[in-house]
Amino acid sequence: MTAGIAHELIDRWIITWAHARGLETSIVDGWPLVHVRSRTRETELICTDPGLEAFAALFAHIDGDDRAMLTVIADDASPYAELALPPGVRVDRDDETLMSTTFSPIDVPPLDARFTPRWDIEDHRARYIVEAGDRVAAEGTIGILGEEATFDAVETTPAFQRRGLGRHVMTTLTAYALEHGASRGVLAASARGRLLYESLGWDAELDMFSLMGAAESD
Repeated sequence: MTAGIAHELIDRWIITWAHARGLETSIVDGWPLVHVRSRTRETELICTDPGLEAFAALFAHIDGDDRAMLTVIADDASPYAELALPPGVRVDRDDETLMSTTFSPIDVPPLDARFTPRWDIEDHRARYIVEAGDRVAAEGTIGILGEEATFDAVETTPAFQRRGLGRHVMTTLTAYALEHGASRGVLAASARGRLLYESLGWDAELDMFSLMGAAESD
């Protein structure tokens, strides 16, 4: 993938993801900083294949801060994963992939009668939940900005895995995207999720590698 296309895809993902969650973004050392303010992290600094020396220089922004994440996105992120890390930095995620697709009509597999679906729709996003009694069996969120859509937090509770719920959630969200005018999708996928998304026509585009600051022990 050319540098220009990679930057365009990553910009689409960041803008749509931030819009869906209602997040603020800023620029640090020329790279977008997303103010995530979630359970797992406060900020995420995202850079696109900056080179090993430049990436290592960005460690200073997360060193010792266990609420700060640094992510590099590249055709091949393995050289970044081989860098020596200072004591205040640790590997957080090394198996994610940025994926994209062009939407087309898709069949939604029916739910088993034991499950109940519901929607939680806000201004910027729509969350689809599949429940089994009072338990969440599977869920996923979609954010739409014009013709762009991003899928976020698509998860199946371990006790309900291997029942087709992930496919049901993804196809339901895809149908929602089409109904609301989106034509293209982008998401960050784990290794497990990637297999499902590829089976639904998504393309693996870029590697993702994320570091977190590590608080020093007393």
